[in-house]
Amino acid sequence: MKLDQKYFVPFILVCAAFTMLFIVISSFNFTEQRQERFTEYTMGYEELLTKSHPYINKSDSLKLGDLQGSQTVVLFWASWSEKSAEIMNEFNEVLALRPDLNIVAALVKDATESIVDSTLSYDFIYIDGTILFNELRAPGIPSFILLDENGALISTHVGFKEGEVSNLLIQGP
Repeated sequence: MKLDQKYFVPFILVCAAFTMLFIVISSFNFTEQRQERFTEYTMGYEELLTKSHPYINKSDSLKLGDLQGSQTVVLFWASWSEKSAEIMNEFNEVLALRPDLNIVAALVKDATESIVDSTLSYDFIYIDGTILFNELRAPGIPSFILLDENGALISTHVGFKEGEVSNLLIQGP
């Protein structure tokens, strides 16, 4: 079957529109699936509270279970990520309003030796988080998990949207 030349351009436009629609829908589904897998891996990770994570620029380590008694955020960040800097600023503002909150800044995909103490300017707990990031299969940077006072998972988040952290931790879900 041969396509008449006058219908060729409209045919191509319709094909392009359907292709774009397919790509957009697939992208949303992929993003949701990544978030769901991150949550599943975090919920199923039995060593979350008991495994030791080395502090940055210190010789000892931290177990997340040691922070029970207050809500804890484990923030996966990188020094080269602009979005990491933005989310850390927002977490710092939240910490001023919620001093009871533990914020564990888990450095990922950076050499901890290259991080100078002046980079660690917020009142967070800084650990090397690369292993934890990989074991939880976090889909990107920045990402964070929120644990309740008993160390149980409340939620996981991927990426950064301005105001999201404040809404979650100050105003509630």
